[in-house]
Amino acid sequence: MKPARVAKYSAIVLIIVLVMVAAFAAAFVYFFPKETLKSIIVKTLQDSLNRPVTIGDIDYSITGIQLTELYIYDTDKDKPSIAHSKHAAIRFQLTPLLQKQFIINYISLKDALIHILYYTENKLTTSNLEKLLKELLSKEKSAITTQIQLLSLHNTTVILENPPEALKPLEGKYGIDTNVEINDDILELKNLSITLPKNRGKILGNCSITIASNYKMNGDFSLRDLDLVWIYNWGSNLAQILPYRVFSGTIDNLIITKSGIQGTVTGSCKLSNNSMLFINNAYCAIHFNKETVTITNAKGKIENSNFVLNQLLFNFDGDIKNIKITNASISIKEIVPLLGTMDIRDIAGEVKGNFEYSNNIIDADVTLANIVIGQKDTILSLKETSLLIKNNQFKKDGIQATIYSVPCVVSVATVDSSFEKFNVNIEADEVDLNKIFSKQTQKPEQPKKLEKDIFIPYEISGKCNIQKLYNDDLVVEKISCNYTMSKNIIALPSFSAKIFGGDVTGRSVITLSQDNPQITLVAKFNNARLQNISAYLKEYENRLFGNISGQLQVTIVPKDPVIDRISGKVEVSVENGKLANTGLQNGLSIWLQDLKYKLSNLEFQKIYGNFNLNGPVITINSFIFNAPEIRLKLNGQYNRHDESDVAISLEFSSNFIQDLPNPALLQLSKYKKGRWYIIPFRAQGKDIFEGKNIKQVQ
Repeated sequence: MKPARVAKYSAIVLIIVLVMVAAFAAAFVYFFPKETLKSIIVKTLQDSLNRPVTIGDIDYSITGIQLTELYIYDTDKDKPSIAHSKHAAIRFQLTPLLQKQFIINYISLKDALIHILYYTENKLTTSNLEKLLKELLSKEKSAITTQIQLLSLHNTTVILENPPEALKPLEGKYGIDTNVEINDDILELKNLSITLPKNRGKILGNCSITIASNYKMNGDFSLRDLDLVWIYNWGSNLAQILPYRVFSGTIDNLIITKSGIQGTVTGSCKLSNNSMLFINNAYCAIHFNKETVTITNAKGKIENSNFVLNQLLFNFDGDIKNIKITNASISIKEIVPLLGTMDIRDIAGEVKGNFEYSNNIIDADVTLANIVIGQKDTILSLKETSLLIKNNQFKKDGIQATIYSVPCVVSVATVDSSFEKFNVNIEADEVDLNKIFSKQTQKPEQPKKLEKDIFIPYEISGKCNIQKLYNDDLVVEKISCNYTMSKNIIALPSFSAKIFGGDVTGRSVITLSQDNPQITLVAKFNNARLQNISAYLKEYENRLFGNISGQLQVTIVPKDPVIDRISGKVEVSVENGKLANTGLQNGLSIWLQDLKYKLSNLEFQKIYGNFNLNGPVITINSFIFNAPEIRLKLNGQYNRHDESDVAISLEFSSNFIQDLPNPALLQLSKYKKGRWYIIPFRAQGKDIFEGKNIKQVQ
């Protein structure tokens, strides 16, 4: 057949079809005027939905019947309407209409409002929409249900009001556009677009929803600027623990059921410190019943840090149960937000390698580089070291580090497999405390933090050896100590050192507490130079000489002024001692002036002292200076800040004064008892070291 003839017959057929359609439309309008059709639609919807329905007006359209101001009410008219649409369109089957049957297979809502209200009915919490859908999907309830094939929503607002506690974070107003295909009890949502309440972001995608007792939603979605903070309302303090704030990306194969949520995530997420985390192919599963979150096979990147998160399992309280990281090359500062409540703001450096934590067991093979702990290298720094941990155990010797600006050699090892007990040995050649203190005072002022007790969560023990320690003119040599640290206690079971030219050994316990810090010290010292010690006490400077030994047992409260917060006992003995400028000569009566030159400086073979310390008060139980021809005895109380009262007994033999003139000997005769002369003195006042405050007792 020629093309011209084909076109001619086609035009004739088209004209016949148009005439038939026009005729059918005219017949439809004739037999079903607007008011009749309106009443049929209202009655059909009311019968099908078993709920009150009202329509403002209807009109005919080539796309279907156009409705305005459509309202679908709940069974309880006092409750808000389930749905309201300013503009709606419906399509129906024409043949059944001739038999007075109105079967709808398509509904379109524009500028609609759907109000989902939760309430309790028969002791069960349900929503008006859930109840309606269950009825529509029940063939016994409504014959029209099986006929509706498509529901189209355009610029629709969904209000979720008063949901149960488990769904409370979902409460709010949503903007939705989608086409819903209804197949039995499955809803297929095509070209879904959801705008979340309160500018929480936008969700785009396609999904299917099974409306039944085994509720399930499955789909692929694109997320735009999704605010994650509101999701944390399902847990306890998750906003303080988890750093994720705003996410943009995709979720593939998202599955939501009554028991949990799972899907594969790819995209970027703004963290709590405004840095960006990039995630690729991360499978995430949230288990409501177990209250846990699992993330696997995630490739992550933050600034210059890269890692593969093979597995992460934590509960809704943020406690990490399992974690495995491989191919890590990270900067500690960059991953701070990912560490939750762990405060490592004062730690910097790089970590490379693999790490795994599972069932309280740690395995790691990492390299640490440029590690710094503390502000401006204050506490510790090291250039590079490797660490191999197997089943919570490791050992690393010869780590070159700097501790408080002091070059050291550190050895670290676990004591057992608990990963709670560690052995740390430290060796240093020289420690200059002046440099350490001056560097700390140069730190910029930091915002004042709330004071709290120091708590050491691990048991740390070891040895510390320092060849020389300086503080101004004080030099302590060959320091060696064993130590243990746990909770708020630092114990030194044994220590030894050389100081003031002598040896000291002992033990100590330090309690770290804001309210009640305390140091207990038990020590013995041997052959220290008394003149070296007196150089640090102005009142004794250049007045005491000899080799001193003894022991002490004291408690120190390390708060200023420390010297006034020492209590305990001290016992000393001095060999070949000398007491210069005693002050006794200033207290002699005029009749004993000839003794002045003899008492100004005294030498003793043996000096013994026994004291009780109670803050600024020193109780002298016994202080005896012995020589063959002279003795000096003291007892009483010395107060650094108040009045002191010390009794002094000066005793000497006849040989000591044999070179005195006879008038002086006559004056001394009244003090003679046997072969000894005993002269009492008393030192009283606020400065008993001033000669004028030492008086002879008449």
